[in-house]
Amino acid sequence: MTSDYDRLRNGIEFMTAYVSGNDLLTVYVTERRREDPMAAEALLDGAAALCALLLRKVARETGKTEHELLQELARGTHRHEQQSEE
Repeated sequence: MTSDYDRLRNGIEFMTAYVSGNDLLTVYVTERRREDPMAAEALLDGAAALCALLLRKVARETGKTEHELLQELARGTHRHEQQSEE
C-alpha cells in the first residue's frame, strides 16, 4: 500500500513535468515507465490524489462545496472551448 505522502509526491512530480511543457512531460513519463511498467497507474493515482487535496483546500478557503467547484470548472472549460471555436 502506498502512503498518501508518496501518492501526493508522485502527483506533484507529474504535474511539475506537465506544467514544464510537453517535452519534459514525455521524458519524465518515459523514464518512469522504464523504471516501473506500472508507472502510468501510479502517476494517475498521484495526480488524482493531488487534485483531491487541492479541491478540498479550495473548498475550505471559498466555503463552496467540492461539487460546486467542479461544476464551476466544467462550465468555465465549456465556455472557453466555445469561445475558442468562434
